[in-house]
Amino acid sequence: MKNKKVLMLVEIAVMVAFSYVLMLFRVGRLPQGGSISLQMLPIFVIALRWGGMPGISAGLMFGLLKLMFDPYIVHPAQMLLDYPLAFAAIGVAGFLREKPLVGILAGGAGRFLMHFLAGVVFFGSLAPDNMSPVLYSIVYNLTYMGPEIVIAMLTTPLVLRRLQPGHHEELDIRNNLIEIVSFVAPLSAMALVVGLRNSIPAVNYAALITWGALAIYHAVHFFKNKKEAVRGLLLVTVPPAVVYVVYLIVRGM
Repeated sequence: MKNKKVLMLVEIAVMVAFSYVLMLFRVGRLPQGGSISLQMLPIFVIALRWGGMPGISAGLMFGLLKLMFDPYIVHPAQMLLDYPLAFAAIGVAGFLREKPLVGILAGGAGRFLMHFLAGVVFFGSLAPDNMSPVLYSIVYNLTYMGPEIVIAMLTTPLVLRRLQPGHHEELDIRNNLIEIVSFVAPLSAMALVVGLRNSIPAVNYAALITWGALAIYHAVHFFKNKKEAVRGLLLVTVPPAVVYVVYLIVRGM
């Protein structure tokens, strides 16, 4: 039990940091805040692996982190709705762990509701003359929340399938963390390289070196445990490749 709690806390810390990195790799940015990214994915992973309260805690931590480094504030109540409450609501998915897609939809809807309320109350005056504040907030927030929820529904189950340990290794913190880092580090490296490019080269290089080290680690262990090595190599290659393909598609638009 103690090992599981330690693993949960470590995963929350890693995934919250990962959410922040993925937030930097985003498609566009709307005038009053909001953009399309993979930032919700790690929070959903925590919620569906560990439950509602850990998911809410992870979402709350990420919301506060985003508030510190990427804020758009017009009022204290709007700040609470758009940051800590909105991202904490993602963790609601953890109360529906037996039905992951329903949970993701519920968590995404919870976040949407918070942004919707903030939009109606604090940004309704920006609505066009022929549009009510309610309809304006729905359309505005669905513009980026809709694609984010769909992306999360497509990607989160795939990630969970890779990270979910078998019963015999449930308490093996080392194996779990290696798989988590094998997923997080390469995807973070790709997000940093294509999202920030040369703005912080030292971080880019560090991420790329970690990526290479993980690939070597899994390759070396291929003859020791073929199944685990193949799974690790897939984790360090496929997700970042998908991010890069999406980046090329978006850049070509």
